[in-house]
Amino acid sequence: MKKPLPLFIVLLTFFFYTSTYAQSRFSHELGASFGVASFQTDFGVSNDFASANASTFSVGFAHYLKFFGNQYSWRSGSSYFSEHFKLKTEFNYVLNTRIEHEGKYAVGGSETAQKLRAMTGEIKMYNIGTNLEYYFLELEDYSSFYKSSGTLNPFISAGVHYSFYDPDIKVNEVSLEGQSEPYTGLIDKWQTGAVYLEKGSSFGVSAGAGIRYSIDTFDLVLDGRYQYFFSDQIDGLDAPNDPGNKNNDTAIFVNVGIVYVFGKY
Repeated sequence: MKKPLPLFIVLLTFFFYTSTYAQSRFSHELGASFGVASFQTDFGVSNDFASANASTFSVGFAHYLKFFGNQYSWRSGSSYFSEHFKLKTEFNYVLNTRIEHEGKYAVGGSETAQKLRAMTGEIKMYNIGTNLEYYFLELEDYSSFYKSSGTLNPFISAGVHYSFYDPDIKVNEVSLEGQSEPYTGLIDKWQTGAVYLEKGSSFGVSAGAGIRYSIDTFDLVLDGRYQYFFSDQIDGLDAPNDPGNKNNDTAIFVNVGIVYVFGKY
């Protein structure tokens, strides 16, 4: 697995934006967040909500780049881009996720239901990403202390992410790592050629929305993000011949956070 190259691409994207607007003055913000991550994986069927979603906690840190200086003045000029856009670079860690089969297919005394209940999964994940955020209120006004305290500013975002993941599959709390196929403790479609327990990495794209509330030099943020992975092995499962599990894995993040605004005047 070649991790340095994708990480370099993410960093290059960040510096590309920086160099593109090198003639402008920038300002910065730093934030921290925590929330819930809900994975939609091959553990469930997409039309069975309880079975197809597994929730866990996540924590993150972010840097925001604004395309105007702290001492913004109408004399220095502005553009629509600088008035409404920020570039967010974030690092996110998803804590151990315990995935279980829930819903109607895991209920009852059949052999299939018993095997589904005995099967659990875990996901550890690091996310590195870059999001471009569009704010509905003009940022120069919002970033002025005397104008923005107590102000709400909604936004939408789109981004590119690179994720490092480490999955595990267990039967009766015993990991399948190091065991040989067929995995007879699993249902038929996963016994051979469908379990992938190696650490991996994947690009992904995201779309989100949120709102900011200004309190003095700090902002409170509530945001949600849908992330689509370019992989179907985030959860350690990929049965390519099964029409019920043909989609890639996805996740929904809902976070609350606090952001320190440097130089708010």
